[in-house]
Amino acid sequence: MRIEPLLKSKTIYKGEFLFRENDICEFVGITLKGCLRTFLIKGGKEFTLFFHPKHRPVGDYESFRKQKPACFSCQAIEDSEVLIVNHQVLSAFEELPDGQKFLRLHAEYLAFMLRDKLLSLFRDSPEQRYLDFVQTEPELQGIPQYYLASYLGIEPESLSRLKRRIYQKKS
Repeated sequence: MRIEPLLKSKTIYKGEFLFRENDICEFVGITLKGCLRTFLIKGGKEFTLFFHPKHRPVGDYESFRKQKPACFSCQAIEDSEVLIVNHQVLSAFEELPDGQKFLRLHAEYLAFMLRDKLLSLFRDSPEQRYLDFVQTEPELQGIPQYYLASYLGIEPESLSRLKRRIYQKKS
């Protein structure tokens, strides 16, 4: 079976949602262009879980596979394009000789990403999380600071103080 005819992409403009919390995800995907963020709202406050720049997986995999409501939302923070992997594409992947391996590697990437985020929140200081982010995600340096602060688990004002402190240490 050939997959190419089944592949489609979706354009999501800055501020638009790929999906919202409580939607059933009919697809997962890979960011082809731009950047999205996955976040949840608790007590009226947004918490950014992940950023999805170019070549990163995006979507609520559990919602997609189990057809249950998503537990977070995904929004474009700049004009973006996402390669759509729906159930038909997933079935076609499973039939390919290396399809199972590809899907396993994709699932492992998501698991490792979640593990690293969780460990960092418990183990590292906000300053260390910021320094790690700057080192490992250079393509994301232009994202709005309030999203970055949310991702680091701190208030935007704290991020400004943290950056000032780091800059002063380097001087």
